[in-house]
Amino acid sequence: MKRLAFVGIAVVAILAGGYRYLHTMPVGTGETRASPDGRFIASVTDWSESGFLTGTPHRWFQYRVDGPGVHHDLVGQPVDGPYFGSRSGHRVIRWSEDGSFVEFAFPRTVLRLTVAADGACRLAADLSGFDVERRTDGVRLRPLGWQHARKVTEMDFRFLLADEASDTLSGQLRVGADMVRYDFVRESGGSGGDEITLRAERSMGMRVLRLEWRDQSEGGAEPDLQQAFALMASAECEE
Repeated sequence: MKRLAFVGIAVVAILAGGYRYLHTMPVGTGETRASPDGRFIASVTDWSESGFLTGTPHRWFQYRVDGPGVHHDLVGQPVDGPYFGSRSGHRVIRWSEDGSFVEFAFPRTVLRLTVAADGACRLAADLSGFDVERRTDGVRLRPLGWQHARKVTEMDFRFLLADEASDTLSGQLRVGADMVRYDFVRESGGSGGDEITLRAERSMGMRVLRLEWRDQSEGGAEPDLQQAFALMASAECEE
């Protein structure tokens, strides 16, 4: 009988402990938003819990930004402001247009986190002849005055982590000391000629440089890609 009584007490204690844990475990509500290019995810969570033994309430905010080469995880005191979360129409996360930073905006406080992987990369070539659109992961190049041109050569360079390299590029070409993998697509176009897209990647240690080159070609002429490959060869990354 004593043994059965002991087992019964132990079972009751375990059930009571589990019940208490379920009522004191952290509970959170929050908001999540992806960057404009979809590569990064920002989230903020409003957490609350009660002490297991004392029942003392505790509340905190957690801010996270995750993506290739980037991981921010910050914890801080709650910030006054309207309720936010899955059941609220109020939003506190706002990304910059180019995805270079994200802000967590409250009425009296704004927390800004920059999105940048370690080891900055750049094109070392002279870009003075281009209209340069800089972004957090690279640049887009178009010739000066492209807004008034009938057809425009556009080069989109992005520096990614090595594990983001594509496995569908079948062609190979040596550019400087490196091998560049590429794929070339020609599609019938309108008055400007065939639409041509070159996709190429150059491995750079822990990084990969991805190029997407777009133009039109009249009369079936082969495009001149020498400039694009020269720009790829000029790329360099900090250690």
